[in-house]
This record gives sequence, structure tokens and C-alpha cells, in this order.
Amino acid sequence: MQQIDTLWLLACSWLVFLMQPGFMCLESGLTRSKNSINVAVKNLTDFGLSVASFWVLGYALMFGSSWAGWLGSDGFFLTIDSSPKLAAFFLFQAMFCSTATTIVSGAVAERMSFRAYLISALLVSNLIYPLFGHWAWNRASYDSETLTGWLGQLGFVDFAGSTVVHSVGGWVSLAALLVIGPRTGRFPTEGRPRKIHGSNLPLSVMGAMLLWIGWFGFNGGSALAFNDQVAGIIVHTLIAGAAGLISALVIGWRQRKVPEVELLINGSLAGLVSITASCHAVTTPEAAFIGAIGGAVMLLTSSMLERWRVDDAVDAVAVHGGGGIWGTLAVALFGHAELLDTGLSKGDQLLVQLLGVLVGFIWAFGLTWLLLRITNRFFPLRVSLEAEQVGLNISEHRAKTEIYDLFKVMDYQAKTQDLSLQVPVEPFTEVGLIAQRYNLVMQALEEAVMKTEAIVKTATDAILTFTHPQLEIITANPSAESIFGYSRTELLGMPILMLLEWQACQFLDGSALLNSLLQVGRHELVGRRADGSNFPLEATVTEAKLRGSSFYTSTFRDISERKQAEEALAQANREITVLNQRLQAENLRLAAELDITRRLQQMLLPKEEELNQIPGLEIAGFMEPAEEVGGDYYDVLKHNGLVKIGIGDVTGHGLESCVLMIMVQTAVRTLLAGNETDHTKFLNVLNQTIYQNVQRMNSQKNLTLSLLDYREGQLFLSGQHEEMIVVRSSGSVERIDTLDLGFPVGLEPDIADFVKEARVQLYPGDVVILYTDGITEAENLQGVQYGIERLCQVVQLNRDDSACQIKQAVIDELRRHIGKQKVFDDITLLVLKQR
Repeated sequence: MQQIDTLWLLACSWLVFLMQPGFMCLESGLTRSKNSINVAVKNLTDFGLSVASFWVLGYALMFGSSWAGWLGSDGFFLTIDSSPKLAAFFLFQAMFCSTATTIVSGAVAERMSFRAYLISALLVSNLIYPLFGHWAWNRASYDSETLTGWLGQLGFVDFAGSTVVHSVGGWVSLAALLVIGPRTGRFPTEGRPRKIHGSNLPLSVMGAMLLWIGWFGFNGGSALAFNDQVAGIIVHTLIAGAAGLISALVIGWRQRKVPEVELLINGSLAGLVSITASCHAVTTPEAAFIGAIGGAVMLLTSSMLERWRVDDAVDAVAVHGGGGIWGTLAVALFGHAELLDTGLSKGDQLLVQLLGVLVGFIWAFGLTWLLLRITNRFFPLRVSLEAEQVGLNISEHRAKTEIYDLFKVMDYQAKTQDLSLQVPVEPFTEVGLIAQRYNLVMQALEEAVMKTEAIVKTATDAILTFTHPQLEIITANPSAESIFGYSRTELLGMPILMLLEWQACQFLDGSALLNSLLQVGRHELVGRRADGSNFPLEATVTEAKLRGSSFYTSTFRDISERKQAEEALAQANREITVLNQRLQAENLRLAAELDITRRLQQMLLPKEEELNQIPGLEIAGFMEPAEEVGGDYYDVLKHNGLVKIGIGDVTGHGLESCVLMIMVQTAVRTLLAGNETDHTKFLNVLNQTIYQNVQRMNSQKNLTLSLLDYREGQLFLSGQHEEMIVVRSSGSVERIDTLDLGFPVGLEPDIADFVKEARVQLYPGDVVILYTDGITEAENLQGVQYGIERLCQVVQLNRDDSACQIKQAVIDELRRHIGKQKVFDDITLLVLKQR
């Protein structure tokens, strides 16, 4: 059995070692690429330093024979050759020491020098972690159950290190952050804190997954034996991590309105940290609750640190410090007394756990802050601003990359201002693709500059640039010479005021003139040529700022010919005004005619009480005339057990369209009263009647018309109009094209050969939509049409409502789409729902 326990401890050590690449991936992905090499090197180096330090000094201080419960006194340069179990125990604890040490790396990323980080790593692995670990975990011997550290003797329980490992790492990180300060640009003097985005979030997610794997060994191995508790400990670890992930995701998503990747990563890690202290002494539901609260605590701690302007690059303090506090206190709140085996009441246990948290904070944070503060006075812990900007990959390790070489060439290009220079392209790499695109941009910019110069040279307006406050001309194009009569040599250096007639401008000084010209738009002035003559001038001036200085670009246009044209136009306008007064009376008459037409159109529609009398169908109708009345038509008639439903749209607008709509309605009612039921004869007779009247009107108007006969759940559709939409109660949508079911009414004398009939079976809850193109072709201010697809979606979403509610939902959505746009066509809608 001892060999199995040893094998289990070795296996868990290997799993805990996986947390090192996990931390490296997590931190590299959450920081900028210019620091990724530095992050990776720090993780590798602190692992080697911490293991070596733990072998030389740390293990002895932590697990050596206790001196009064405060520190170990033997075991330096530990010899383990003759004891496999001791070797496994040392290996496992060395992995723990490296974990506590590497937590600091992510927090201080992107600004702490490599040498300074090594100092902090040695401080953690040689002093802070071993001594606190002695107080909480030291035993009479490595395989003994008797605790000899003073915190352990008081009954402090931290099974796998929520405080001993994680909070200690978190507090050291917090102290270091307060000494070195935030990254440049993280907290602007004004406005909200600026988030610095990571370079590779998928890599960070992989790091989090590796940490989960390592945690199974971290917690499972802390039993120090392959016993009956191990399986439950690992399950509790898994469940707490998942609960922390979900908790942070839900709360963070609600707060930030987006499921940020960091929420998932840090929420899961906070759940794992929280369960680490009590995974052996709680039930599975309690483990889930502890993990969920851990995720919430992490979010709260992260928000507090941001409010206090503490810049933690990977939220290590929130995850390990905040999660560690909660996890340690959760031992007393949820731990089962028989499994804790401390002999303390729940209240006393809580006090002891709180004491352990406070001691861990005071020891780890206080000592680190004091020592780093003193060190920083003589040995700066933070890199220079220039080093931070270029990135620690280069400034700390001289690890040049393709992106660095790219920036170097770009900087040189910016200094020389030679747009023809090309950036070297490294093929088959992402940076090479960037360089290639950059060269294309430079080529386009060079072409744009050349085109701009060509435009300036060929422009008919005078284009001048000048300085402030002297207002001296520094560039002039050829047109300036021809407009003002000076040569280019004479214009350069001349105050621009000499080109203007001051008495006409009515300005006392150049500043007043400049301030007026800088207002938006063109300004009319009086120009003065070299020969002393004056002429009307139009001027525009804009200010350009370049590296702290300003210059002005002005355009001047000779508007002599335009002024002459304006005078001629003014005379024409006076004549037009007289004509407009005559037309105004005629427009008033037309407006009254349209108003009467709208009223007629509304009066002829079926009343709501008529629609409610139709058996088997719920019917809701809507018709809103356009500004000029489009002649839309719908009617629902019941006669001898048959329900006749019609909808149509007359071409054109105005009174003629309305009159034609009235003809159609009258003809339909007449045919129905004559008991005409054959759809072909019905439409042909209707067409012949309308055709004759249209010919008498000497008009080309016609009508697209669909007629439906309804009998006991069946619809018989004939006539050509817009598509009929059928939304089944299941949500499926059927669009029935009427193009082949008829011919426009009133266009030909005989349409009998074109008339066909389609049959649709309706079932309870099915919805039928009839409409005119005023709905589907309605445009918003951007010119986007409402469309039939959107109409189908609205009806589909509201299919379980009544016909009246469906109608209103479509109209409301249509109004939101149209907004302030005018309605240029009648809006007509008919909703039929099978009872």
C-alpha cells in the first residue's frame, strides 16, 4: 500500500507540474505579444529557482523539525536517496512552492524588470511561502498526522492551500503591484480605465484547461495517500471549478453586457482556488456553492482593485487572493466537524480560519511591500517607459521578432518621409502579410499624394497656404497667379491681407478676418488684384495641426460671372413668384379633392362588426391611405353560406384610382348578389365591366386583384395579386404565388383564359396574410424596403395571438421601420385566422 501511495504522490506531482505551462499559456495569452517571451521566460526561470531554493532552504524552513512552531531547523540541502516516500513528498511540495511563486508573474507582467522579478521569486520561495507553510502545515514528520506549526495547532485547516499557496501568492502580487504601479496608459487621468487586451485568448483558454488538469493532482495529492477520499476530492474540485465559471459568466455578462473570455477563465480558476481548502470535508452540493461564490468574489475583488487603480494584468490578486480568502473561511462555514477533526465549534473554527487569513495577509503582503519598497529605492524594480513601450521581449531579452524589425523600418520611413521606401516582406508569416499590406497602403498613399499635387496644380481656384499670426503665404498654385495677377515668387511671403479689399471686408485686423473665415462654409469677400482692381471673391479657410503647430489652407474663387448670373436669376425668381401665387389656389382645390377621396376609401371598407360575423375565421383588416391615395381595396362579404374575400391594388394615385376601386367593389357585390360562383366567369365578368369603364375614362389604369372563397376551412384562391402568406400553427411558412392564377383586371377585354384556381386547406390556428405592396415596398430613411421576409417573420413570431393582435404587431413593426419617412403608397393588410 505504501508503494501505491508513493506512486500516487508522484503522479500528482506530475499533474501539478502541468500548472507551470498552464500559467505560462494563461499569462502569455492575456498580455500583449511584445511581452510574451518575457512571460514565458519568467515562468520557466521561477520554476527552476523555486525548486532549487526549496531544496536548499525552503523545505527545511517549512517541514524541518519545528522550533516553537515558527520555523524548521533541519533538512537543509535535503538528502532523499534512501527514502522513496520522502522523495515523493519533497517532489510534491516543491511543485506547490513553484505554484505559489509563479502566481506573481502574471500580476506584474509587462512592466517589472526580469532581475526584479527574480528577487521577488527568491523572496517567495525562500522565506514567505516556507515560513507561513510551516505555521499551517508542519508535521512531527513528513508522514505524521500531528501538526506542530502554531497555526495548525490552533486548528487552522487549509487542506491544499487556498491561503498557504494561493492567497500568499496573491498578497505578494498585490504588494509588488503597489510598489511598481500600473502599466502606462491603463488608468488615464480623465475618463474610465482603459482595458489592455490580451494577444492570444485561445492560448489563455488552453492554459486554464491545463490548470484544471493540474488542480486534480494539486487537491487529490494533498491527501498524501491513495485513499477513499481521493475520488471525492477530485470530483469536488471539478464541480467547484465549473460552478465558478458559470457564476462569473452569468454575473459578468449581466454587468458588462458581453460574455468576456476572461470571465470564463478567471471564474473557473477562482472556483478551483475556493474549494482547495475544504475539498476533503464538504459535500458535492456544498462544493458547487463554494465554487460559485468564489467566482462572484473574484468579480467583486477585480472591480475593487480597478476602482483603486491597481493594475493586475491577469487578475491574479482577485483570483488567488480573493478566492483564497473565501475558500479558507468556507472551511468553517461548510466543513463537516468529523472530517475537519479539530475539536472546535463552528464559531471557534471560523475565528481560527479568519486568524489564518489575516496572518497570511500581514506576513505575505506586509513583508513583501516593505522589502520591495526598500529595494526599489536603490534598485528600480520597474523598466523604463521606453522599455515598456518597445516591449520586454526586446528590452529585457533582446529577443527581436519580425514585428520589431517591421516597426524599426516603419520608424525610419516616418523620419525620412520617403513614401517610396518598402518594408521588407518575410514570406509565409503573419508579419510578412502585414508588411505586404503596409507596402500596398504606402503605395496607395504615395499615389494619393501625387494625385493631390496634380489636383492642386490644375485647380481653377486659387489655393494658398499661410501661417499664423503673420498670415504670410507659404505655398501657391498656378491659378493663384492668374486670379490675383502676381507671380508665384511675389506671392510667397506676402501677407494674405494684401489680396483683400479691407474697406469692403470691414475688419480691423487679420485675426478678426481669420476667425471669421474659419467658420464653416464659404465666405464672400472683395479681392484686390495686382493692378488695383477689385472683384467679388469666395473664400474658404481650414486649419491644419501638425506636431503642435498650425497652418491654414485657403481656396479663393473669382465669382464675377456668378454674381452676374445671380442677378439674372433674381429677376426670373420674381416672375416665378407671380406664377406661384396663381398655382396656390389650384393646389388648395386638389388638396380638398384628395381629402374627400381618402374619406370615401375609408367609408367603403368593411366594418369590424361585419368581420366578426364570419363563421370559422377571425378576420382583422387595416387600410391607411397614402398622401396621394393609392386606390387599395379589400372587402369581406357573406352570401348564401359563401364567404367572398377580395384584395386589390389600382395602378396610380388620386381620385381616379379611388373611383376605380369603388367600381370594383360594386361589381363584386353585384356578381355575388347574382349568385355567380364560378371563379372564371366571376373574374372575367368583373374584368369586362371594369375594362369598359376604364376605356370611357380614357385611362390606362388597371387592378391587380385576388378573390378568395372560404368554405369550412378551405380557401379557393383566384386572380393575380401579391403572394398569399400562410403561417401554419406549427410555425412553418408557405408563400403562395398568384402570378399564374389570373391577369390584371381592366387591361384586356377578355381574361378568361388566364384565370385559374388554387386550393388551400386551413387547420385550427393557421394564419393567412393578404397585403398590398404598400407594406413590402415601404422604405425607411436609408431607402431599405420592409420586405416580405420581414413580414413573414413578424407573423410567425405572433402566430399564437388573435388576428387583431397579429395585424397590430405587423403595423407597429412597419411603423418602426418607416420612422419619419413619408408613406407613398396605401398600406393595406388583411389577417385571417382559422378558428
